[in-house]
Amino acid sequence: MIQTNFFPQPEKDKPIKIIQVNPSGFQPRKVEELLPEIDVLPDTYIIYPNGGYHIFYGVPNTFPIYQLPIWPYIKRIKYSLHGHKCVKRKGRPNHDNSQANLHLGSNEYPCTTLDRSSYRSRYATKTKKMRREPSMTNQRFHRLVSLAFIPNPEKKKNVCHINNDRTNYLIENLKWGTHSENIRGKIARRPDTLEQKYLNLVNKEIIQG
Repeated sequence: MIQTNFFPQPEKDKPIKIIQVNPSGFQPRKVEELLPEIDVLPDTYIIYPNGGYHIFYGVPNTFPIYQLPIWPYIKRIKYSLHGHKCVKRKGRPNHDNSQANLHLGSNEYPCTTLDRSSYRSRYATKTKKMRREPSMTNQRFHRLVSLAFIPNPEKKKNVCHINNDRTNYLIENLKWGTHSENIRGKIARRPDTLEQKYLNLVNKEIIQG
């Protein structure tokens, strides 16, 4: 999957300026603490409650909120551990402490890809040999935000978007819920008439006239 870097690039010799505003009192968390069942590289990723850029930053004709540095974000703070080599991947930050890239995953949820401690074998087309490289895990970003900053005393398994906008992963727009609570708003938004279905396909540019 190709990841496109929508985040502002630093000028020469100037780092990316990320405004860290934390009026809510939330503290940054290590990502590996949120996913104990997955061997995410330890001491490598930190998730922050706000001060970052959205995946739609710099995209024309988007709502103003997507252009503000107010979003939760992950910063990669280390690129070598337990013999891992620093691997430069297309579309990902290269050996700096900038915001980790996001991409739109299945069902258009913003996602991020994290390196794991384990390795996998992969066939290299150029050398025609198998090679070992770090395994990766793809995670929906709104779930990481919820695991980090939203209490879940009832141990509910689903994360709901309060305004039903799956691209809005601000803390105040997320809550833990049941499966039925999570799909309730989605069912209400499904197109019912042929006109609504047609307009939905036009908006997705599936129908182009």
